[in-house]
Amino acid sequence: MQPPQWPGQPGYPPGPQQGPPLGPGMPKPPPPPKSDGAGGVIIALLLGGGFLVLVLIVAVIVVLAGGDDDDDRTSPPVTVSTPTYSPYRSPTHSPYSTPTTSSGGIDPRGVLKPTIRTARGNTFTRVGTRVDSCTARANSTMLERLRTYPCTDQMYSAVYANPSRTIVTVISVVNTGSSTDAGGLSRAVYSQGWPRLLKPSDDSGMPQLSQEPSSWTRAWTLDSTVVYAQSYWARGGSVGDRSGSVYNTAGELGVEVTNALRFSS
Repeated sequence: MQPPQWPGQPGYPPGPQQGPPLGPGMPKPPPPPKSDGAGGVIIALLLGGGFLVLVLIVAVIVVLAGGDDDDDRTSPPVTVSTPTYSPYRSPTHSPYSTPTTSSGGIDPRGVLKPTIRTARGNTFTRVGTRVDSCTARANSTMLERLRTYPCTDQMYSAVYANPSRTIVTVISVVNTGSSTDAGGLSRAVYSQGWPRLLKPSDDSGMPQLSQEPSSWTRAWTLDSTVVYAQSYWARGGSVGDRSGSVYNTAGELGVEVTNALRFSS
């Protein structure tokens, strides 16, 4: 037995214990890899980037799946409305069947003859007449305007066919209390305020349309009188623009009647 060691004795304090020496052929263990922290950062970035890409892919799928509903709420589909028509009335056959006496203004019955030859040399043939109150003949917009600019007599109307019987023109004459009233009433055409459209009489031989066709309406004033000319294709259809035959026919006959009323008064 060895005595305990104490300070000053050789070999105190004890040195580090050495392991057994490496035997022949034993490989020397490799040194531990150096760690500077860069590898961990790269791995963290790769993991974080992959997660971000996954989030973006999921978000795109959600947006694409919900796109139709958003479009339906913010951009409703365009709808095409079907126009509604006012009563499309047939006049009585000429001559005028209501022998009323005008209470003022111009009596147009002497001007709205069975035939009218215009300054252009065209002869229009009358295919119907009607005498009615202004309120009965007015559409909703014109009826509202009549409350401010009332007429003083009945509305006299005559329906004419052009020489080829392809265009129908309704001439309506309204007497008001003053030139101011006539001007106010005639300007209602810019808001689609005009008389309800008439068609030829049943025994005129003209086509009888089942619904109100598209038409051009033009108006002229003569002192306290308003003259309306409403033209449309006899068989219906688009009336075209202001350079078309329907618009020009309304102007031709309307001007002729207005001038005739001016010289007859």
